[in-house]
Amino acid sequence: MIWAALVSVPVVLVAVGLAWLLQRRQQEQAGGLRQQLVGYPVDRVDEVLARLDARIAANDALLRQRGLGSTTRASASMGRNLTIDADASPGVTEAEAEPAADDPPFALDETAPETQPPLRWGWVDLAVIAAYVATALHVLSGLIGRTASGYLSQGVQDHQAFEWYFGASAHNVATLSNPFFSDRQNFPDGVNLMANATVTGLGIPLAPLTLIAGAHVTFFVVELLGLAGTAAAWYWFFRRRGLLRVGAALGGWFTGFAPAMVSHANGHPNFVAQFLLPVIVDRLVVLGLREPGRRPRPVRDGVVLGLLVAWQVFIGEEPLLLMALALLVVGVVLLAHGLIDLRPLLTGVGVGAAVCLAIVAGPLWWQFFGPQSYTSIFHPPGGNDLAALWGRATRTVGADPWASAAVSMNRTEENSFFGVPLWLLSAVIVIVLFRRPVVRALAVLVVFSAWLSLGEEVVLRGRPTGIPGLWALLDEVPILENVLATRFAMMAIPAFAGLIAIGVTAAFRASPLTEDDAAEADLPRWQPRAGGWLAAAAAVLALAPVFPTALQVDPRPPVPPFFTGDAWRDYVDDGSVLAVPPTDIVDARAFDWQLAADTLAFPIVEGYFVGPDGGPDRGGQYGATRLPFSLWLYDVNAANVATPATPGQRQQFLEDLRTWRTDAVVLPVARPQADALRDSLVTVLGEPQRVADVYVWDVRELTS
Repeated sequence: MIWAALVSVPVVLVAVGLAWLLQRRQQEQAGGLRQQLVGYPVDRVDEVLARLDARIAANDALLRQRGLGSTTRASASMGRNLTIDADASPGVTEAEAEPAADDPPFALDETAPETQPPLRWGWVDLAVIAAYVATALHVLSGLIGRTASGYLSQGVQDHQAFEWYFGASAHNVATLSNPFFSDRQNFPDGVNLMANATVTGLGIPLAPLTLIAGAHVTFFVVELLGLAGTAAAWYWFFRRRGLLRVGAALGGWFTGFAPAMVSHANGHPNFVAQFLLPVIVDRLVVLGLREPGRRPRPVRDGVVLGLLVAWQVFIGEEPLLLMALALLVVGVVLLAHGLIDLRPLLTGVGVGAAVCLAIVAGPLWWQFFGPQSYTSIFHPPGGNDLAALWGRATRTVGADPWASAAVSMNRTEENSFFGVPLWLLSAVIVIVLFRRPVVRALAVLVVFSAWLSLGEEVVLRGRPTGIPGLWALLDEVPILENVLATRFAMMAIPAFAGLIAIGVTAAFRASPLTEDDAAEADLPRWQPRAGGWLAAAAAVLALAPVFPTALQVDPRPPVPPFFTGDAWRDYVDDGSVLAVPPTDIVDARAFDWQLAADTLAFPIVEGYFVGPDGGPDRGGQYGATRLPFSLWLYDVNAANVATPATPGQRQQFLEDLRTWRTDAVVLPVARPQADALRDSLVTVLGEPQRVADVYVWDVRELTS
């Protein structure tokens, strides 16, 4: 907290200075032609008048070309136009200010000219993307060279679970099986992959990589490209909308490496891979926002929108839902300002919905009504602690992990933790630029998402305050009821990023380009571009407290050579393998056994997934409904004491093996509880065979 306060001091000082600069420039611009001519040297008056005449002539020519009629009409259109910025980069010249041929970017800066230069990409943009990749490599550095031997331990078993999902997609592709179902765990009932966050939208395209290099490598690639790709995609969006590189780069970085993104990188690639969301937002912007001189193409843009949304459904439905809610909030604000053209927007969205439903209708039916589907799953109260909104996340430089843990659910759900400096800088940007409708919309989104994420009752440092939260009104709404309230804070990430990018860009635009420009504007001669770079420095200081540290990586239990070779094939035909104890949410080492054996060549008993709980209301639960044999093994493992089975239990356990259609029961010798488990199993199945470093019971004769 002390560090946050120290960092906040220069952020506030710089922000106040920038507010003065922007106000000074706005007063100068509001003064009109007379104010700008006062104080010009006599020998420069003709030059200034010539420049003004050239600009007027260029605008008149553009108006005639677009058929917009009079200057009055153009001015009215500009008054309603939503703007970000004028230039593609700092220092763009008038000669470069040519209108883009297709989908001209809208701007969030009313001082920007109506026309925009085409979006040009160069080595600076590549350097920005390289910086994103470098940050992602830093976050995942513990896995470099250890993808198969290490795992992200703060995600419990989520890392292994998603590796299994990638393996299941590859297995389905290789065997031409149903891509939305797998019987490789929870055999023989199987798992509804659509009802789990299986990232099939990436698992299927990357199936060749999984089959060649393994699911461990695929997981690393998805996480790496997810973090860097999300940042790059938002950078592209900001640049496409006319923001300067510096502001877009800082905003893009925050979208990819905010504490919530790094937290979910512990084992939730479905939340990390958000690179399609800015592209979807871009299509909606093109469809709905008024842009002078642009003819709407709702059918074409609607088809593209539908394809993008359909793909995102197969990558991550929940991030798509959060984005849709965020767009609804922003859209209401912009609609109130008259900035949305509903006719092309509704037409395009309708076309997109038709295209999307044609693709996802069948998979969604399978998700909600197919085998092993469920209606909803209970989550305990999962709102953010109020202190988490301005606190420090576990995986940030200089943070106290214990203080972070005290105000968060777990290490994969640190969904806020924006830090005090970022709140202060954003508040200054909102105050100074409040007249801009998009700034107002983003500010509303930040407040709405933060409030919604607090859950049903506001809690401060673990103590209920008695203040009701906004979530109390929405927690029983279908679909939303399955979302953890804490995750709504993630809607604020692109909003904060947009405010940073807009604020930095506005500071650059308010700063004179040269000393001569400063003299013309009657501003101090030291100011050329200084305001913009000071704003960028303030943004860097505000983001410094959220700079991530590398994720924690611990060694995996080694895969027995019994599975890395072909020995297992002598004991498994078409049945399952029972890992002792059975796989569940806290012990998923058998997933590694499957991935080592020709990518899920054999199925296993039970597992770690979400499926039906067997009740009449078709509720969901984590893992399988345990049979008596599974429960008994779990108790023996927990107690680490040999427990002989009774004759009645032995008969029931053999029946359970038949239900699971088990061929082999496998217990690693190196497991800490191996002796207790082995001695207990001897009373059920007899003496095992010692094959390398595992005990194996061949039970095919017992279950046939």
